[in-house]
Amino acid sequence: MKAVSSLSVLLLSVVAAGPLLAQSAGILNRPENFICNYTGRSTSPQVVCNQATASNGHAERVVDRILRPIGLMRNFKVVECSNTDNCFATVLKGQRFIVYDAAFMQGIEEETETDWSAISIMAHEIGHHLQGHTIDGRGGQPQKEIEADKFSGFVLHQLGASLDESVVAVRALGNEHPTPTHPAKPARIDAIRKGWLEAEAMYPKNRLAGKPATAIAPRPVTNSGMTSPVVRPPVVAKAPAAPVRMAVGCVSGDCADGKGVFVYPTRERYVGEFEEGDKHGEGTEYYPDGKLKYRGNFRDNLRTDYGVYYYRNGDRYEGWFARNVPNGKGTYTFADGARFSGVFKNGQPVSRE
Repeated sequence: MKAVSSLSVLLLSVVAAGPLLAQSAGILNRPENFICNYTGRSTSPQVVCNQATASNGHAERVVDRILRPIGLMRNFKVVECSNTDNCFATVLKGQRFIVYDAAFMQGIEEETETDWSAISIMAHEIGHHLQGHTIDGRGGQPQKEIEADKFSGFVLHQLGASLDESVVAVRALGNEHPTPTHPAKPARIDAIRKGWLEAEAMYPKNRLAGKPATAIAPRPVTNSGMTSPVVRPPVVAKAPAAPVRMAVGCVSGDCADGKGVFVYPTRERYVGEFEEGDKHGEGTEYYPDGKLKYRGNFRDNLRTDYGVYYYRNGDRYEGWFARNVPNGKGTYTFADGARFSGVFKNGQPVSRE
């Protein structure tokens, strides 16, 4: 999936900082300056930008978009420096910079056939600045790369990238063997994966979009011997009317062994089957405002077997559950209509179909 129309538009210079870099030939390679480059490859000692570059509003918005999910403001400048064949985070005369080679970034975009690769590289370098790696005086270290990779995985999840899209750049550019400054490719992939899954656990594929979904869950047919659900066409979900009195507890029906309506102190509501006072069988949960939360099967008060969960941000998960969380085959549909279908374990995606 293309995140933006073109990297050449995405990564134009944010500020006119060329003269600052041009003041001293080779300034990026002085021992006192921390430099992180994405690939770990060495770069020419004459890294000089001798042309000022106009600020670009679109590039500023893209960089700010990377920062927005974590609530931080941009406190560095981004400049283009050709013939470096890399992307760097560094500090020059007290000013934080991200320095990139547009041809290099365009090349990785074309090689991977996605703009997510370039965005992940930029997020990685931003991570170095935000985690203080460029000012701690200890230089480049494998652990810093791991931390920046984890940050990029977290941010790309928040921007809407899949786990596969989040690791595409390091798959293409990572070293097969560790170096004094960079871990081997498998360790970097694992760090990105951890960051992505950490974001998934906190904000399940939140794209900050859309109104709540209105489609009701397809429901299984419980014929004996069937191992997968047979679904019926979706219909529009309609929550039961709220009781006239703000009652809490069993407000109608049989909430011990039968069908009933139970209102919790949080004002969330369950409508469905009970057994020995527990939610057990088919049922529906509603948020305090009456919007649909979950429709499917329960066992001993826990979401179990097949059902659909409607998130507050408009996303929806449809598939198999165990002990209240997605577990088994399922489809996660985002508020904007994009989907991830695969296998989930303990609430986390583990593979794509």
